[in-house]
Amino acid sequence: MTPSEALAAVVSGEDAAIFGYSVAGAHLADGGRRRALTGLDAHRANRDRAAADLVAASATPPPPAPAYELPADVDSAAAARALMALVDNRLVGLYADAAAATTDADRRWAARTGAECAMRAVIWGAPPQAFPTGSVQ
Repeated sequence: MTPSEALAAVVSGEDAAIFGYSVAGAHLADGGRRRALTGLDAHRANRDRAAADLVAASATPPPPAPAYELPADVDSAAAARALMALVDNRLVGLYADAAAATTDADRRWAARTGAECAMRAVIWGAPPQAFPTGSVQ
C-alpha cells in the first residue's frame, strides 16, 4: 500500500466516523454528549490532516460518500456508545496501515492517532484489545 492509498483510506474512514459520531451523539446527554462532540472534533481534525497530507503529495483526497449505512439502529444511549466504540476500533486498522506506509512525522501521527482511537473505543465500552479489529462484543 502506498502512503497516498493509506491516507486516502484514512480520509474515507474518518468521513464515515464523522457521520457515525453525528448520529450517535444525538442520543447522548450531558457528559456523554460532550465526549461525543470532543471525539467528533478529533475525527474532523484527523480527516483534515490526512487530506492535507494527500494534497501536499499532489494527490486528491476522496470525497465523502453520498450516504453511509449504519451497522445497527441507533435508538438509545447504549446503541450510540456501541456505534462509537465500533467506529473508533475500525479506524485503528486504517491508522496501522497508514503508519506502516508512511515515514517520519506522518508515521508518528498515524501511530499516535490509532492509539487515540483505540482508547476512545474503550471509553465508549469496547473491551481492550491488543489489536482492535472493529468488532465490539
